Amino acid sequence: MRTLKELISSCLNKDTSSWSEFVLRFKPLVENAIRARLNRHNFPHTVEDIKDIAQDILLGIWEQDKLQSVRNEDKITGWLVIVAQNAAIDYIRRHKNLLRQSQTIRTEEGNEFDLTETLISNSDPLSETLDKELADTLDSALNALEPRAKLILKLNLLHNLSHKEIAGLIKIPLNTVSTIIRRSLLKLKELLKKRGFSV
Repeated sequence: MRTLKELISSCLNKDTSSWSEFVLRFKPLVENAIRARLNRHNFPHTVEDIKDIAQDILLGIWEQDKLQSVRNEDKITGWLVIVAQNAAIDYIRRHKNLLRQSQTIRTEEGNEFDLTETLISNSDPLSETLDKELADTLDSALNALEPRAKLILKLNLLHNLSHKEIAGLIKIPLNTVSTIIRRSLLKLKELLKKRGFSV
């Protein structure tokens, strides 16, 4: 088994298999550090947000050869934690004005669930939601959307951004944002209805 120093050296030489091993080994640490910082600030986030931040961090390390700045390979863990926490703080600063919007849905039995609370979780939304079937349905519905639609819906539904704000943020026409949100919500509602939920 390779030492950490050998692994880092191979990564700096752009060996893809070594990089895959590095990611497999350290990605959980990075994600945990991000989650801890977001939780400390009580900042709303999803599991996907954490994964996206971690992916950006690791991609930056790979593309910009940032491992060269780690003089002592034995301190890689502490360095990654600092990088991850700084990235989480940057994420908070960029999104500090985004507020969650409460969306309530009902089951056929009349029970109510907060859609936002089901989607937003400090760890795994499927294990922390009150209703497993609802969580599975929402997870399937969101994952069925193409990436841009998923992002736009999250900005609108979870962070309460207006259509105009979203259009300005991701640089697409306002009408396109409105159309994507309308179609995405219809898809979400249709799947929820099929599973016995009413929005």
